[in-house]
Amino acid sequence: MSYYDLDDILADGEKVPCRFNITVPGLGYLEGNPGKAIEKDTKIELPLWLAEILAVCELLEESQQSFIDLSDPEFINLNVLNAVKTSPINIDLHKLVPNYYKLIEKWCVMFNDKELIETIMIMLRERAFEINNFAGNSNKQINNEFLYTLDEFEKRLYKMTSESNKYMRKWLQD
Repeated sequence: MSYYDLDDILADGEKVPCRFNITVPGLGYLEGNPGKAIEKDTKIELPLWLAEILAVCELLEESQQSFIDLSDPEFINLNVLNAVKTSPINIDLHKLVPNYYKLIEKWCVMFNDKELIETIMIMLRERAFEINNFAGNSNKQINNEFLYTLDEFEKRLYKMTSESNKYMRKWLQD
């Protein structure tokens, strides 16, 4: 994590579903019950930064059990991944999660999910091609619905590509 990267900070704050493996005294405030324990098998959404720590910490050195088990969040559930594989250009990543690629990056680092990485890389290639088409179009009357579906990384990519195309056209005219 980069200390000054706002996208990284926002991605760490996204909530992910998890389930507690043990009863933990004093953590009831996480579910709105201050001063009480959070019970075993309680399902709750926690910020990614906290869920990651609790999922990695083992209760005892001899056991492999951690404080929580993470469930697949909405941004990688089966429906979303099927949509990614079927038609990646039609997915509204911004509505799903504004920092989609940053979250995927963090999730894949935590779980070393090579299949997910491959799926998302294919989606990024197809969407980048479409972003390039929009950025290279000097006609301002284009249908820009696709641009509203971009996540924050893709928005920066669009802006850089658009500026590069503008400078290239200017250079070619000189």
